[in-house]
Amino acid sequence: MAVKKKKQLSVGNRLGMYLITVIVMVMLVGLLVQSQSLRVQNAEYEEQKAELEQELQDEEVRAEDIDDLAGYLSSDEYIEKLAREKLGLVYEDDVIYRAAE
Repeated sequence: MAVKKKKQLSVGNRLGMYLITVIVMVMLVGLLVQSQSLRVQNAEYEEQKAELEQELQDEEVRAEDIDDLAGYLSSDEYIEKLAREKLGLVYEDDVIYRAAE
């Protein structure tokens, strides 16, 4: 009877080992699939990051252009140009030529 119990335990141990091996394999496959999906997602995020960095650089250049324009619009040169063109103002010693009609 002792021999019979030993065989039953041995068969039970083998079945348990096979079951554990199958479970580990299933978990390993699941991890590999999840790893691949994370790699794809990471690549998408890297692409999005590159696009956003490019937009940031473009906006920084645009901000510099706006600052330069704001400086020009407050300069005496621009104010004088605007006064001459839009308002028709001239200095006292300027000579004005008018076209004959």
